[in-house]
Amino acid sequence: MLPFELHPETPPEGAPKPFPPEAWPAVRARLERFANEVGLPIDPPQRNVNSRFALETAELIRDVAGDDASGAFHQAVSTAFFTRQADISRAETLIPLAEPFGVSATEIETAWGERRYSARVDQSMRDAQRAGVSGVPAMGWPQRPAVVGMRPPADLIAMLRN
Repeated sequence: MLPFELHPETPPEGAPKPFPPEAWPAVRARLERFANEVGLPIDPPQRNVNSRFALETAELIRDVAGDDASGAFHQAVSTAFFTRQADISRAETLIPLAEPFGVSATEIETAWGERRYSARVDQSMRDAQRAGVSGVPAMGWPQRPAVVGMRPPADLIAMLRN
């Protein structure tokens, strides 16, 4: 799992979704339908939050504990965001999610202050955009275009077989 910031323009305090408020019920219903298809609980937030520090924290975890731990942290952050509407831009949310992966609050805050992983996140985003990623979730395989957006499992299997 590699970092991709869907809305890098989102300020630290968050921002409304990039569509009219009256569209939210239909968007929410679509998200819930896809999540239910694959058995995922979801309570999507109605505002965007800035995910930059979450992505940078995942890269710190990757360096300390490896790819699997970084992926598990991404999962924990996604679960907090999509099921509890947690504000994943805040230290109070991210630090407790990160500490089980062997990083301390001090290490996290130091990495944030130094912007130690900012360039890595930026490079990952450039690479993803070159591969055709324009949203999340996105999946990629060598020599194939990226698959962007929630897809039913049967569609993903068909794509892999072709």
